[in-house]
Amino acid sequence: MMEAKDDFPISKEIVYMNTAAISLKPIKVIDSMIDFMRKHEVSGTYNFNDNIEEEVLENARIRVAELIGCEKEDIALTTNTSEGINFIANATKFSRGDNVVTTDLEFPSVTYPWLRVAKENGVEVRFASNKNGIVTLEDLEKLTDDKTKVIALSHVEYSSGIRYNLREVADLAHRHGALLVVDAVQSLGVVPLNVRREDVDALASAAYKWLLGPFGAGFVYMRKEFYENVEPLFVGWRSSREHEYDPRKISYPKDARKFEYGGMPYTSIYGLTKAIEYVKDIGVENIESYVMKITEKLMEKLNDLGAQILTPYDREKRAGIVTVRFDKMDYDRAVEELAKEKIIVSKRMNALRISPHIYNTEEEIEKIVQSIRRMIENY
Repeated sequence: MMEAKDDFPISKEIVYMNTAAISLKPIKVIDSMIDFMRKHEVSGTYNFNDNIEEEVLENARIRVAELIGCEKEDIALTTNTSEGINFIANATKFSRGDNVVTTDLEFPSVTYPWLRVAKENGVEVRFASNKNGIVTLEDLEKLTDDKTKVIALSHVEYSSGIRYNLREVADLAHRHGALLVVDAVQSLGVVPLNVRREDVDALASAAYKWLLGPFGAGFVYMRKEFYENVEPLFVGWRSSREHEYDPRKISYPKDARKFEYGGMPYTSIYGLTKAIEYVKDIGVENIESYVMKITEKLMEKLNDLGAQILTPYDREKRAGIVTVRFDKMDYDRAVEELAKEKIIVSKRMNALRISPHIYNTEEEIEKIVQSIRRMIENY
């Protein structure tokens, strides 16, 4: 999408293929946040009152709900994915002997909250073992039984880039009376996701990867049946239903806002709203189609160089991440050498992880392939 480069000025100076770590941000999103700060943050309550505060938060909940296909009442705003998953883990009701099923591919934010909760509740955390970056539904099924309370995993794994069929995993979980809890930070913005269609029970994400948003903003989705009878992990002045400031009692909101407990990062949340609007204006389906096209070209060309490609070729089983290995490659050195050529990627799973977005082009795919070819020839 050559036209997208105008929205990401730095993309004209570097070949940035590290979205799975941190995305570039559209300049219009950055400008909108700066305008918000100049108008509201510099003047205390003179230009920022309760009505504006609630408008910022409500608009964000509405945009998130539209993005993932739920009601705004089921959304609580957070600062990051970890916060959201902690809210979910601490709201889950366990009995001694229950278990949580996850995978050994997961980013720690997905597993650590369950490991901590497990210590307190006599719960076992079971890890499905990956085979060269792949965990199958059958691998999860082997670990799931009628004592399984939660299956927790990423929609798209940060390491190998495998994408799970959430509806299939949800069906597996629900057959055993378990919940499906999803980290969507590596899929939202590049893969269409509807929590109702996929039958997801709870989901958390942040803004700063494929959604092209700022640091310090995220959200958590929960089914009403999940959150309505639980007490939140943290409480504060926002925990009161009407913000009554009565220090003697708590009357929680009846919706997911009960998990919003204190002062919020309003500028970042405003930026989240603008980023979602930017993504929706282009169309998530259009983004997916474009990213799939350029990553398919990347995988084909790297395969010609003799790469072991850990990411599945099947479009239904991947998103924007391509993770590859080469014989005898020093990946730390490879990342450094590419950076010298202003090509930005990451090392993950003792492999190269390449994650382009709409600000990348087919010409840049060719450039990174040729750079990798030269490195291989020099080993």
